[in-house]
Amino acid sequence: MKSTSHRPSSLHARGTPTRLTDSRSGRSALAGAGLSTALVLSACGEGGEESDVSDGGEFSAYTCEPQSLTPGDTSEVCGARVLEQLFTGLTEIDYDTFEAAPGVATEWGSEDNVTWTFQLRDDYTFHNGDPIDAHTFVDTFTWTADTENAQVNSEFYEIIAGYEELQEGETEELAGVRALDDHTLEIELSEPFGQLPVHVGLLGFSPLPDVAYEDMDAFEQAPIGNGRYQMDGEWVHDTEIAVTRHEDWPGEVPGQAERIQWMIYSDVGTAYMDVQAGELDLLEQAPPEQIPNMEADFGENQGAFETGTFTYLGFPLYQEEFQDPDVRRALSMAIDRDSIVETIFDGGMQPARSIIPPVLPEGREDACEACDHDPEAAADLYESAGGPTELEIYFNSGAGHDDWVEAVTHQWQQHLGIEDITFRSLDFAQYLDDLTEENAAGPFRLGWTLSSPSAQYAMEPIYSTGASRNFAGYSSEDFDALIAEANAADVEEAGPLYHEVEDVLLEDLPVIPLWFNQQHVVHTERISDVEVSPRGLPRVESITVTE
Repeated sequence: MKSTSHRPSSLHARGTPTRLTDSRSGRSALAGAGLSTALVLSACGEGGEESDVSDGGEFSAYTCEPQSLTPGDTSEVCGARVLEQLFTGLTEIDYDTFEAAPGVATEWGSEDNVTWTFQLRDDYTFHNGDPIDAHTFVDTFTWTADTENAQVNSEFYEIIAGYEELQEGETEELAGVRALDDHTLEIELSEPFGQLPVHVGLLGFSPLPDVAYEDMDAFEQAPIGNGRYQMDGEWVHDTEIAVTRHEDWPGEVPGQAERIQWMIYSDVGTAYMDVQAGELDLLEQAPPEQIPNMEADFGENQGAFETGTFTYLGFPLYQEEFQDPDVRRALSMAIDRDSIVETIFDGGMQPARSIIPPVLPEGREDACEACDHDPEAAADLYESAGGPTELEIYFNSGAGHDDWVEAVTHQWQQHLGIEDITFRSLDFAQYLDDLTEENAAGPFRLGWTLSSPSAQYAMEPIYSTGASRNFAGYSSEDFDALIAEANAADVEEAGPLYHEVEDVLLEDLPVIPLWFNQQHVVHTERISDVEVSPRGLPRVESITVTE
C-alpha cells in the first residue's frame, strides 16, 4: 500500500469587469446572455483612473479557516482564495470569453478531443527556484490522481487514460499523461472531452514541487507554488495566512499589492464590523442582514457583483423519506424565493429557476418548473407523497445563513403542515466532513462556485454517480449518459446537449435550487480596483493599495 506521502516513481532529477449593480435594489439589466460579454467583474470604485497610489503596499482580506491548502485536496472557497494566488496551472480563465487562457502552457490543441498537446513555457519556476517542465505535470497529475493519496480532486482525473489502472495498483504512473520533451505535454483521455483546456485550469491540476512529496502534511502549512504570490511564513490556523508578491512570476498580469494578509474569521458579521473599524480592508461576502446598510456604512466603498455561485438545499437521498421525487418537488414549490431574496437579501440575489448559472452562455432563467412558488399545489403533492411531518435542516454556522434558513423553514411549516423543524449547524470544515460521511438526516445547505466556467462543471462534479461532491447520493443512468455525450462534443456544439442534461436534473430534483449569489463587497478607503470573479472570489491580484 502506498502512503499519503507517496512520491511518484516518475520523478526526474532536474536542476474585464461585469457591471456593478446597485446594492440597494440588487437589480441589473444583465439577463440570459449573462456575463458572456463581460466576465471580469467591475471595480467598486472608479477603476482605471489616475489616483494617488502607493508602490505596491499591503492590505488585509477576509477568509474562513481552510479545510486544506493542498491544491489537489481543496474543495471550498476558504482555501481557494489563497491557492489561486499561490499556483498557476497549465491554463487560466479569460473571464471575458469563458475560454482557457495561457498559464504555464502557451498553446494547446487536439484533432479528436481525445489526445491533447500542450506547449509549455520555459521560464516558470516554483517559488523555491525549482524549474517547471512537462515532467513536473506528469509527476503531479500521477500523485493527485492516485486515490491512495486521498486527494479530493482525484476524481477530476477520471477522464485521463490509465486512471483506473492507477487506482487498482496495476501501475504507478498515470499512463495518459506523457512528457514528449521538456516543454511538450501530451494528455490522452479515455473518452472525448472538449472542455479539457478549461478543465485543467482547475486548482486541482496545479503543479507541485518535488519537496511536496517528502511530507505533504508539512508542505501544506507553507505551500511552495508557482503563482503571483508566495507564502510569507506559515498558515497560522484560525488566525491568518499571509503572502507576498512573487517578483519573478513570468505571467502577464502580476499582483499589484506587495503583500496580502488573509485574516481568518469564523463569523462574517464580525468581519463586517472590522471593515467598518478599519481593522480589515476587504470582505467580499457581507452578511445578509447588513446588505441594506452597506451604502450608509461604506458609501462608494461597497457594491454587489453578479456571480455563478449557486446556493441550494440538497437532499440526503440515502434517507427513505426523501427518495420520492414528489416530496422533493413539493418542498421546492413551497419556497417563495422572490420574497426571501427581497426581504432577507434586500434584492441582492437572483432567484434560481435553473441549475446552470445564467452567467454562462448556456444558462436559462426559467428552466425549473418546480422552482415556481405554488403553495397549494405543493401542499397537495406533499400530502399525497407522504412527506415527513418532522424535519432536520443542516447549514454551516457563522456564514450568515441563519435568517434565510429560518424563512425557508417557516414557509414549509406554513404551507406543508410540517410540525417540527430542528436546526443543525457546524463550522464549515466539520460540516463538509459530516456530509461526506452521510450523517445528514434532512435537507442541507451548500453552495457551488464556478471554478471552471462551464456548464459541465456546474453539473457533473455534483450529480454524477459516485462523485465526491455528490453529497445527496444521487445516481441517474440518464444523467451519466447525457453528460458524457455533452462532454464529448466540441465547445461550440455542446450547449443544447447540456440543456438536456439539466432537464434530467430538474425532473429528478436531487437538490432545491435557491438562488445565484451576488457577492456583496465592502472595503476600506485604503484599497481600490476591487473586482470579483464569477467564482465569487475577489481578484486580489488586481487590487490597488491607495495609501
